[in-house]
Amino acid sequence: MPECLVRIPLQFTGPGIAAQPRRAEPVSMVDVLPTLCELVGAHVPDGVQGRSLAPLLAGQDPPPGEFDSVYAELGYGGVAYGADEQPPLHFPYESPTFDELNSVTQSGGQRMVRAGHHKLLMDADGHGELYDVHADPAELHDLFGDPAYAGVRGELLVHLARWMVRVADDLPTGAYRPKTVPHNWRWARPSTTTGEHS
Repeated sequence: MPECLVRIPLQFTGPGIAAQPRRAEPVSMVDVLPTLCELVGAHVPDGVQGRSLAPLLAGQDPPPGEFDSVYAELGYGGVAYGADEQPPLHFPYESPTFDELNSVTQSGGQRMVRAGHHKLLMDADGHGELYDVHADPAELHDLFGDPAYAGVRGELLVHLARWMVRVADDLPTGAYRPKTVPHNWRWARPSTTTGEHS
């Protein structure tokens, strides 16, 4: 999940969307559905993980903490295939064809959280990576084991755990009805994540 693949600009234009300078809040593709629902006055379906960006598009500021970080997932689960394993695919390994979405590349699971200019990744095997994406935009210097970054690593692990709980699937509705909040914003709290390494 390198920055060049996950940090993609998002632009909205249209009625009710304020002309404004570029905003810095990190957002996700899953935020598009609840945003469109709110813009057209539709109910956000139960279980939607994203946050509506409609107030931001109208020029309003979110509560502290709601957009301090962003979360992403990679992989469909199961155990990750090793570099030397070649299970059958829908194309031959020796082929000039390349398909990024296959049983090998999508095996296992990895989760990522980014806050400020630090990015943390964890995989299903417990392997972690930590990068300062401002100082190291190519993500070549893994800081996960660096004692000087223990505080940053700890804060990002808390962010990651909170995100994983937040995006967990709700039970089907019926006798159980989950409580909802406006715009699907849940974190109205002061930020604790440091933007700079000290």
